Amino acid sequence: MTAADRGSLRRVHPVPKTGFARAYLIEGEEGLMAVDVGSPGCARDITDYITRVLGRTLHDLHYVTATHFHIDHIGGIGHLLGMCSPRTRVLFHAMVRKYLTGEKKLSLIRNWLVGLPPATVVSARYLRRFSHLAVESLTGIPLPGLRSIIRPPFGPDRIDYFGEETISSLAGFGFGEWTVLHTPGHTEDSVCFFNETTAELLSGDLILSIARDGRGEVNRFYWRRDRIQESYEYLRRTINPTVIYPGHGEVITGGAETLSRVKTFAGDAAAGNR
Repeated sequence: MTAADRGSLRRVHPVPKTGFARAYLIEGEEGLMAVDVGSPGCARDITDYITRVLGRTLHDLHYVTATHFHIDHIGGIGHLLGMCSPRTRVLFHAMVRKYLTGEKKLSLIRNWLVGLPPATVVSARYLRRFSHLAVESLTGIPLPGLRSIIRPPFGPDRIDYFGEETISSLAGFGFGEWTVLHTPGHTEDSVCFFNETTAELLSGDLILSIARDGRGEVNRFYWRRDRIQESYEYLRRTINPTVIYPGHGEVITGGAETLSRVKTFAGDAAAGNR
């Protein structure tokens, strides 16, 4: 299958200007899945896109998921659920269950001064509603004193989980072409979503697109530097996407070299954090 053929089959819709984090809709055979609903404003953007652009109803939204459990990627899920069918489910990595039960705290993030400001500046261009700055709760903030606050505005009865193994299939959820790749580094529970047929990768905050060159870069805002680098190298060995949908910034394209062109920590003066 050529790159042009894959492009015509793309199943991901980047929702324009959804706030600090990019949000996406995945089309499956049985319905839609929303990825990274970061604010109440983002929830509204997603519903507008479903009805006005795709010409579908909110009953078609079967799942809401997140690439990781940070507030800018989950902070609008409750609002979205409130506008959708009661049958719409939340889908998380299995580690999130431990956050919700108090068995585990969110991991602290390193490299705030170097990693956070560039992504924040670039992400600010996607703010267009005051509700993009709103939050439903303080759930998902990886700071001392706040990381134990896990009170999402929806109950455990609305949540399903995919496995903790490195590769999980979404076939059981009606998205059979999609696999979930556990890619810890930015957070412990970070995942990417990959479709081998269409060569599409949703990278979450493993890979960002904040520079003008369009290549993308491994995130310098992380839980562990060694693990985020290992996750990137794992992707390079195992998949070959032609388009990457990052957690922040513009869509990354580059044909067969899309993933290999991503900038890594090679040449950085700073020592790795462990």
